Amino acid sequence: MFYSLILCQGALYLLWLYWDRVGPFYLASLGQDYKIPRKWRYITLDEYLFDTRAKCWRDPASIQGRTISRYAVDLIDSGSWEDNLSGARMLATFIRQGADVRSLLLPSRPRIQKLIDTLGWRAGPSREMRESAARIVAQLAGDIHLAQFPGAIRCISSLLQDEATLTYWWNCDQQQEGRPHLHTGSPSKTEALIPLCEKCIPTRQKREVDQQGGDDDVQQKKHVDDEVGGGCNELILQGLTIFERLALDHQNCLDICSAPGVLPKIRTPLYSATLIQDIKIRDWDDIVNRCFKVLNRLICAPGKIGRRLRREISTNKQAVSNLESILDERNEAGQELQMRAMEILRKLALDLSINLTRETKENLITKQLRIFLADEEGEEPAAMLNPLKATAGRTLVFLSTNSEMNSAIVMSGYNDSFSRLTEKLDAKNNITYRIIAAEILENMCAHCDLDKERVKQTLLPMVLTELQSNKREPLQSGKENQKKSALGDDEENQKKSAPGDDEENQKKSATGNEEQTPAKELQEAFLSLTLVIYDKLTSADDFDEVQKEAPGQGAFVAKLKTIVKENAEATVISLRTVKLCGQIAVSMMRRNHYTEHFKNQGFVESLSQAKKIMSNLESCMLFAGTDLDVKKIDRPLLSELEKEALELVG
Repeated sequence: MFYSLILCQGALYLLWLYWDRVGPFYLASLGQDYKIPRKWRYITLDEYLFDTRAKCWRDPASIQGRTISRYAVDLIDSGSWEDNLSGARMLATFIRQGADVRSLLLPSRPRIQKLIDTLGWRAGPSREMRESAARIVAQLAGDIHLAQFPGAIRCISSLLQDEATLTYWWNCDQQQEGRPHLHTGSPSKTEALIPLCEKCIPTRQKREVDQQGGDDDVQQKKHVDDEVGGGCNELILQGLTIFERLALDHQNCLDICSAPGVLPKIRTPLYSATLIQDIKIRDWDDIVNRCFKVLNRLICAPGKIGRRLRREISTNKQAVSNLESILDERNEAGQELQMRAMEILRKLALDLSINLTRETKENLITKQLRIFLADEEGEEPAAMLNPLKATAGRTLVFLSTNSEMNSAIVMSGYNDSFSRLTEKLDAKNNITYRIIAAEILENMCAHCDLDKERVKQTLLPMVLTELQSNKREPLQSGKENQKKSALGDDEENQKKSAPGDDEENQKKSATGNEEQTPAKELQEAFLSLTLVIYDKLTSADDFDEVQKEAPGQGAFVAKLKTIVKENAEATVISLRTVKLCGQIAVSMMRRNHYTEHFKNQGFVESLSQAKKIMSNLESCMLFAGTDLDVKKIDRPLLSELEKEALELVG
């Protein structure tokens, strides 16, 4: 028994000795995998492993599911400044890599309050802590309700209001006292760990670590230089990002607009008389772009707050002039800034309580048409998505919806815009452009006095041929289009998991919106366009004449039934598509058109089956009413369409 204990002790000692030699190599490899800066990589990971080993010694079950991201969150809860800084550093590093740490932080309100309070610490040496905390809060902001966190607006606004002044005075102090010292852990321990780790790394990998370390040192030096000079921009940008994501909640919008001093600071660039000259500075252009993003959210606030802000902007001649000038090609404003200006002008134009001049509306629509219909030869293939062009097209859709005047401007605002928009429906073009063109043409057909013969000869055959085609858009290209249409807001759409948390995020189920493929959206747009053309611009005989080119009598009826069966699923896009098919069928049968075909094909039975599947979703949409920014799909009800179709087929 004694010798057995000795052997066991020897085995444990060898294991410990092996780990003592391999541990530094593991630390270096782990730091490279997580892209942790070399300056504090080893000290942080060593503390993580030491803490995990201590917990395992006390209770092995306590380390189950423990990851480095959870360890970083635990450091945030610590009462030690050094621990807080280490935890914030790690979480900020993971967020830069696209990780999502919301599930680790949101359940604890005191933890979020602590991070928010950190933003208000204005002492010079705490800048790194503020930057890390600001990046973390920016990711959490979309799920934060300001009313639950006292003093939150004051702390966040300090990133905007006082940062430039504090940086100036701190810069003056540091020039007298020397360069600032960053909190990077214990220097002696860091110096002891780095050589030991580097000795244990093979030569080839050591070169890679040296290169990585060199890059990290350059970044660290840049960070120190930023602290002495221009690092305030990072905090200002993060503060604007926080406000932008907070504004996703309507109550937060009210709180932000009501807070003294915040709104004037956000809209300052818009009211600047030298904005067009100043945006030539890249850093200032970034700040203006973020300010415009926040304003885009705030002017959508419900009630008096949003209306008052829209009215203030529209009555300020300098603000309107700046927005129009940004869209002028001669000013060479960036794409991002142009898209933000388009969105603000669009929302001002859609507010009926604001009396924008007809000249302003005409200039806006004409510029959007010029951008959307411009030839892309020499720039990029027609099948690729240009975010600026897509934003201009969507602006035209919004402005021409339910507006005869704006639709007339679209029709006359460009050289033969009807033909150019019809050409955009061609399958060689990007699917997003085709959807937008179909929606604009639908508005023109509904509100403008178009040549019916021209519609019959050019537009209707193209639409019917596309609907009866069995071709499907490649799913891969559709996904690429969705990614490219994110319009510069990549951080907000990142859904990657934090290191060690992949399994948890993979368990999240997909929502109905994720199933809305571009191909289905295109089909819906063409169906809606067909309904408007049939009701307003063609007779039953004209429709028959175009249909003769289709393979077989009643092929269109069979295709409508097929579309209904394919979309019999509880998603918003499918509900809209099925209702459009039902409306087209009812409209045709009212004219005694293809009634027998609808009866023989069993169209009403397919509609009834789809109604059973979608009834739950339809009731949900009725409850949502106008709260959702989606197309009107609540009326007519599927039950009404089914009842009328049954009566028409007898």
